[in-house]
Amino acid sequence: MDIKEIHWLYENSSTNKERYFLGEHGDHMIACIGVNPSTASPNNLDPTLKKVKKIASFNGFDGWIMYNVYPQRATDPNALDSSLNTDIYTCNLKSIRASILELNIKTVWLAYGDLIAKRDYLYLSLFAIYDSLKDLDLNWCIINHP
Repeated sequence: MDIKEIHWLYENSSTNKERYFLGEHGDHMIACIGVNPSTASPNNLDPTLKKVKKIASFNGFDGWIMYNVYPQRATDPNALDSSLNTDIYTCNLKSIRASILELNIKTVWLAYGDLIAKRDYLYLSLFAIYDSLKDLDLNWCIINHP
């Protein structure tokens, strides 16, 4: 049996209170955008990221990367900052754009659901992400899953 070594993609803050992305490198990658990250890390995926990996594979992608509209780690979205932290918001925007360019990602899957309504600034963050990427001719989609 041929076991593929995982090349992890991971960026977090020095305090680990924010995660900017987590994924597995591949030749044909998809980016997924959720609301906010939980405690998942390389070799320790949470149920959400296990689903992202499975759905990416089901749709023909051999790599995936998870971004979020807001990078603050919280297992409960109700625990998110009550107002926008512009420092982590700005870092998130820069990190997303730089990594999409570096990884040559062409497909972005929106997977944030109703949780985006938890804080007013989450919509602002989503629109800012889109605005920062709109010149890249990306395929924005909702994905089929098993």
